[in-house]
Amino acid sequence: MAALAASKAIMAALCLCICQAKSLVSPLRAYNVQNRRVLTRAIKPEVEERGGVEASRLAIPQFQKGSIDRLWSNLAIIEENKEPKVLHAPGDVLGASALVAGTTVGAGVLALPAVTLSSGMLPSSLILGLCWLYMSGTGLLFAEIYLNALVKTASPDQSILTLTKLTLGDTGSKISGAIYVFIHYALLVAYTAQGGAIIGETLNKFIDIPLNLSPGLFGSLLFTTIAGGGLYIGSQKQIENVNNVLVLGVIASFITLVALGTRTMSGENLLHSDFNSVVGAVPTMFVSLVHHNVVPSICNQLEGNVQKVRKVIIGGTLIPFIMFLLWNAVILGTVPFQEGVEIGDPLSILRNDPRIGGPLFSGAISAFSELAILTSFIGFIIGLRDFYVDAFKGLKRNEEVKEVNSDDEPSMAAIFSLLLIPPLIASQLNPQMFFAAIDYAGTYGISLLFGVMPAVMAWNQRYSGKDLLVTYPVLPGGRGTLAAIIGIALGLIALEVAEKLGVV
Repeated sequence: MAALAASKAIMAALCLCICQAKSLVSPLRAYNVQNRRVLTRAIKPEVEERGGVEASRLAIPQFQKGSIDRLWSNLAIIEENKEPKVLHAPGDVLGASALVAGTTVGAGVLALPAVTLSSGMLPSSLILGLCWLYMSGTGLLFAEIYLNALVKTASPDQSILTLTKLTLGDTGSKISGAIYVFIHYALLVAYTAQGGAIIGETLNKFIDIPLNLSPGLFGSLLFTTIAGGGLYIGSQKQIENVNNVLVLGVIASFITLVALGTRTMSGENLLHSDFNSVVGAVPTMFVSLVHHNVVPSICNQLEGNVQKVRKVIIGGTLIPFIMFLLWNAVILGTVPFQEGVEIGDPLSILRNDPRIGGPLFSGAISAFSELAILTSFIGFIIGLRDFYVDAFKGLKRNEEVKEVNSDDEPSMAAIFSLLLIPPLIASQLNPQMFFAAIDYAGTYGISLLFGVMPAVMAWNQRYSGKDLLVTYPVLPGGRGTLAAIIGIALGLIALEVAEKLGVV
């Protein structure tokens, strides 16, 4: 009983008093004893159960009923008449939705036409819609896990790895960390291979590649040197400014290629349909729809407001889903499927043959492809860099070091060598490494980290104990929904393994 009362007290204090200052100030927290007592003596909740979770487990019933609209307040300090002024700085739904949409639109979309060409427009669109439902559903699960974990952490600053450690223990945290690294390396290999291939193709039209290098190898070396080197020497502000320009370029080139592509589309090309071959496109669709790594950030921005978070995840992923449908339609409508003919990458055909859609259309596809790869490359390099920095610092903390000095900081040169050299080498092992890497990342990495694990984590929070919770299940359906999510991910992995072994 004492533990239960303590947990309720923590949540009440969190609801009223946690304030996280943005920008130049560190998080501010204050706890008011009298207010905490008032909240913990709240009206007894009605007997109610949703998704197998009883109302008696809710730490703050008023929050669930809507009489409290946030769990903490984000603050910003501005200078007015040379005097600092503290203002409430709530995140807005539009800005958070843009963050989710921007994260989702990445280089994964470049592989979509290659894996959907054989199945056709109708089957691939239907399966893409189901994949969107699945991935947005697991995104909602991460939001639920984040909110319910506040009971134990009493802090809005929670990462996915923090959440896995809380819900799955040290072993689960290590497994998720290993999968996290695997996904990042698999996709960095894909980006290095495809980014280098596009640069090599373009340069080979105008100059002779030096040292008798293949265009792909020369392009990958150039891509790694320029993009990786820029991230190594650039400041955070410089990288942010460059990334903003690149994102604008992605939007402009996408609008251009869709507008031009509608002139080259053939309705006959879109009539081809083969549902038997569409399952192989699912891993790539999973990769294209990943947004889960920013879910903790948007929960933080929106101060734990469940209704706003739900709108942001659904709306923010719906925008890329519609973009992907348009993109897929333009490419499949332009490049015809031919039975028994190995086409490979439709985008490569359109980039290198301006006779199909014209030089402007070809150039727009090349620009969109390279810019999408660059923006994704930046995000994944920064994410894995921060992971390594934390990991190396953790190793230092675990050692018995009597004196700490600047030499204890991890070498950024060594970290960037780990980030850039292995993907560069792996990208040259197979000309189709881009598609293979995305397929492996989607089948094994994404299916486990953003499919199986959030369902297991939510199951543990809801049904494996009696800990207090902040919210009822955000994703409806209870145990059945969670079991289905786990089953779909494991089924996809089993199917891929069976295919590799030649069983199916």
